[in-house]
Formats: sequence, structure tokens, C-alpha cells
Amino acid sequence: MKALLLLLVTTLPAAAVPLPLVCELASEEVPSIKVLLTERTAVSLKGELLQGNKTLGTFQTGQSNGYGSVWWSFHDQHDKSDGTSVLFKDDQHWNPHRRTPRPSETNRVLFVGFASDLWYWKNPEAPGVFRGNRDLLKAAAGFWTISERCLGGRIMRG
Repeated sequence: MKALLLLLVTTLPAAAVPLPLVCELASEEVPSIKVLLTERTAVSLKGELLQGNKTLGTFQTGQSNGYGSVWWSFHDQHDKSDGTSVLFKDDQHWNPHRRTPRPSETNRVLFVGFASDLWYWKNPEAPGVFRGNRDLLKAAAGFWTISERCLGGRIMRG
């Protein structure tokens, strides 16, 4: 995510700090499913995965050692998963070893493995809780649009 690429771990506080603005990631497949990143931790941006007005769990995203692979994680009270994020500027893949596109220009992301992790989610109270949610699985497997206010580890000022 744009809001993750330039996280400078050495300058971030140890505890989560509210962001000045919400960084929104919206599913291109099912626009009512969103990730709202609202806090900065020492190693990530943290928020919630929402379907409509319902919170499904906690979503985080960050970059390994402030450089290199970009990751995502999701958890609720029953299970957790994580994986790699693949960033794009429109249809061009972002690569930390190339000059273009620049990290601040990325505007789309894929969460690798997110849909399959949701398919096998463990919840003893409601087995298959996410498996039966066709819209959520479609969103998890597709592209997510990164809001314009999310920019390279910073939140743009209004």
C-alpha cells in the first residue's frame, strides 16, 4: 500500500498512534468491502476489515524492515493469517529494485493468499464463517484500490 512503503521503523513510536486521516483500501470487486487503516504501529498500519458496516476483524499491513517485501495480516478472535502484498500503479507492478513506478505512486494492491486463508478460516462457533461469504472471497482474491490520501508511509495533509 502506498501508506506502507516508506515506513521508517526507527522513527515510529512503540505503541499504536492514530493516523491524522483514515487510509482506505476498497475492493474493486465488491466496493462495500473495505480496509480502513487508522493507526500506525512500530512496524505497520493497522485498522479494520469491514463489510458494509460490520467489522470482520483486524487488518494490518507493513513492509519488512522498512524496505523489501510488503506484507498483510488479518485476525479475529478465532484465527489469524498473513501474506505478501503486491503493489501496482494502475497495471504496472511496483518493484523495490526499479525506479518506476515510485512507491508513492502505487494505487492498487493484491493480497496474495487472502482468499484461500479465509476459505479455511477456523472458527469453532461458526465453521465455514467466511467460506459461505461469496462477496468477501471475491473481494479478497481481487484488486483493492488505495485511496489518494495514502502516500508512501505518510498520510497526505488536507
